[in-house]
Amino acid sequence: MVGDKPRAILGAVLALAALVAAPPGLEAQPDAEPSTQPTADAHAGADPAPGDEVLLIWRNGQRMRATWAGRTGADIEVVIGGLRTRIPAREIDRVVPQRPAIERYHDMRTVIDDADVDRLLALAEWCRANRLYDQALADLGHVLTLEPANPEALRLARIVEQERALRRAEAATREDGERRERSRPAPPRGIRPDLFPLLTEEQVNLLKVWELDLENPPRIQIDRATVDEFLSRYADDPAIPATADGREAFHRKPPVEILAEMFRLRARELYGRVRVLDMPESLDRFRRDVNATWLVNFCASTRCHGGENAGPLLLYNRDPRAERAALTNFIILDRARLADGRPLIDYEDPERSPLVQMLLPPQRSSAPHPQVKGWRPLFRTPDARRYADAVEWIRSMRTPRDEAPIEYQPPTVADVIPADQAPAPAEPQPR
Repeated sequence: MVGDKPRAILGAVLALAALVAAPPGLEAQPDAEPSTQPTADAHAGADPAPGDEVLLIWRNGQRMRATWAGRTGADIEVVIGGLRTRIPAREIDRVVPQRPAIERYHDMRTVIDDADVDRLLALAEWCRANRLYDQALADLGHVLTLEPANPEALRLARIVEQERALRRAEAATREDGERRERSRPAPPRGIRPDLFPLLTEEQVNLLKVWELDLENPPRIQIDRATVDEFLSRYADDPAIPATADGREAFHRKPPVEILAEMFRLRARELYGRVRVLDMPESLDRFRRDVNATWLVNFCASTRCHGGENAGPLLLYNRDPRAERAALTNFIILDRARLADGRPLIDYEDPERSPLVQMLLPPQRSSAPHPQVKGWRPLFRTPDARRYADAVEWIRSMRTPRDEAPIEYQPPTVADVIPADQAPAPAEPQPR
């Protein structure tokens, strides 16, 4: 008789499953014409509320219970077995809302006799599957008052207790995470790139002229009209040819030699008419070894000098290899001063530049970075390759220096981050 009990329980489970498989009347319409769109039920088009239990009826006749989560585009989203799943709506004939599990439990419990152990066990198993753990334990407790040694009731009670404890722990963890998320401060807002003023193409070209090295020049072009104007304006200089033949010979000089004469006579009003086709080596070092390597990703991140907490040093954090973007950051750094008046870049003693010293650990730095929550050093020691590259870039710049005749006003946080702007998305960049 004991050996027949599991078979009887299985039969009772199947009977209960058939009882609750679909609302009354649904099984009686297997040949109903499929609708063109999934509906909340057979008569209305409104979707169930998120969290409602539903019966999915595929166009091929397959049926499955799920929890409704919503729609995304042409898909429906449901939770099946605890997993959020997206299903193309075109594959579903109908979405039929189900009565809450607790209501169906009460309906089934009403028709089961208190002495019917097999059906009570089957109902307890159904409750476990639907996470009605308290109801399952209540019915199992009743069975054990009738049959204290019933092995199936004892086994199922242990399983239900374990699952209930697991779900409670999961809920507590989830609530704790949600509570921490609510209490977490909003991420800082990032700059609006479209509001950040960059150097113009003309200013970029002028800066290239200003910084190029005549001993290692990039390709340059100077049109004939510019050379003629130079010869005319500075005709009084003894080195400027006075004859037509001499002027024609001057035109045939390599452009770099003509530019050298412009530099000698400080013909600054004509510098902008010299076209520099490549980046001078020193500026290219900055773009390659500083701006694109660590300045944009580290210093100019949204949480630092590229966001609302930037302070007076605000940097552009897009397109790190683009000439206008890189040289805008160069101009900002070149003209930046600390509170005590020191320049951020020390061209006379590159290794003592606050720009690189602030990126070392405080105990190794002659100009430690201000204490900022979350900040960490970029360079571990002065022997770091990127530290050495940055120092070599500074050393490659022209000295003695005077400021390029470029009018540029660095923006403030208020200029590039509107007060009503939403926080920036999380960044993968290091901090």
